[in-house]
Amino acid sequence: MTPPSSKYGPLHALAAGAVLVYTVLANGFAAFWHQFLHGMDLKLTEANILPLLCTNTLLFGGLFLILWVSTLFGRARSPSGPTDSRTGRAAAPRPPPVGSRVPRDLIHLTLLSALPICLIALGLNWASGELFSRLTNLDLADQDLVKFITSNALSLRSKALLFLFLLIEAPVLEELLFRGVLFGGLTKIMPIWPAIVLSGFVFAVIHINAATLIPLWFLGAAFAWLYARTGTLLAPMAVHFTFNAINLALCPFV
Repeated sequence: MTPPSSKYGPLHALAAGAVLVYTVLANGFAAFWHQFLHGMDLKLTEANILPLLCTNTLLFGGLFLILWVSTLFGRARSPSGPTDSRTGRAAAPRPPPVGSRVPRDLIHLTLLSALPICLIALGLNWASGELFSRLTNLDLADQDLVKFITSNALSLRSKALLFLFLLIEAPVLEELLFRGVLFGGLTKIMPIWPAIVLSGFVFAVIHINAATLIPLWFLGAAFAWLYARTGTLLAPMAVHFTFNAINLALCPFV
């Protein structure tokens, strides 16, 4: 398996990782540990749910936009790819061969991997929660967004906003950052499997929830693997959407 062709380098990965880790440690390690075990206690209400979702969007979207813009300046200074020996300019990229395996194999691999990845993650979610609770005698908290979706604290309109965020915005922005920037940059300085494991771990820690650490670590690694296998972020985005949709469908039965 070869690393994906990414425009992001080690500095982009370091910048993204540093900002994301800072957001969870901004209030100190003690506060992070308490939230990690007992939940973030977001206190979602009709009045603050939209500002909270907008803040999250600005953080992830703004960070990605800054890193993406930085690649444009680097590309302008030093064109990448092969050069024309006669003119010294960057040669036009070659079109993919007719009958390329990319479109068909991309769809097949995404469809074939989606259900196993989701089922393994759900199994790990149950198993790790049970094991951690028995070892520590702690009743681990569910993720805050899940708690509010299953409660009667929010109106149908507010729950619809959460659904849109979890089904559309989260898969797109998280894949752009964690797989596109973080994983793509890490592959420039380490072998692909350590990059898969490390980027998956950062993805899990950012969610600040002990009950979902192991399954989210697996998911982050699986999404990075899928990105490396297909060469496009559309594949992990699709499986990420599927996993969130299955979780939302199961919420009433939890």
